[in-house]
Amino acid sequence: MNYYKATEKFLYNYNSLKASIENMKQEIEEMDYREISAVNYEKEPTGKTYAFHSTTEESAIYAADRKKLLEQRIKITEGKLERIDRAIAALNELEQRIIKLRYIEGKQWWQIAYEIRYSEKWGKELRRRAINKIAVGLFGEDALPKDFPFTSLRDKENVL
Repeated sequence: MNYYKATEKFLYNYNSLKASIENMKQEIEEMDYREISAVNYEKEPTGKTYAFHSTTEESAIYAADRKKLLEQRIKITEGKLERIDRAIAALNELEQRIIKLRYIEGKQWWQIAYEIRYSEKWGKELRRRAINKIAVGLFGEDALPKDFPFTSLRDKENVL
């Protein structure tokens, strides 16, 4: 797996993931509203009863299943965003700023270079280093670059 590319994909879609969460929450709210207005009360000859028509019952079951699925997706997506936020928080200030400017705010490299007061080339190198750090934060030691001196913690312990 290319952890660098996977990390970049998460960062590029960070704002979309947040929007997705809000959209799913809104859909749940709308479902709750529809459930309240969709109950069909009907009088029976034996007295007053609140029976569901089969189509209403099926709709209610579908809505409950859909709602549960949306709630699970929200929880999973929020978990991903929290992990990304923790990985970004582990970076130094300059790296955080570059990541936020590039991936969260969508700025061009010349704009980033102007704001960080470094060349575009150096900004891209700092971004590369930051992405590698975020990848390790998200995926663990498997995401360590191949040229890293120790490929695993076990190798480090054997050397020391």
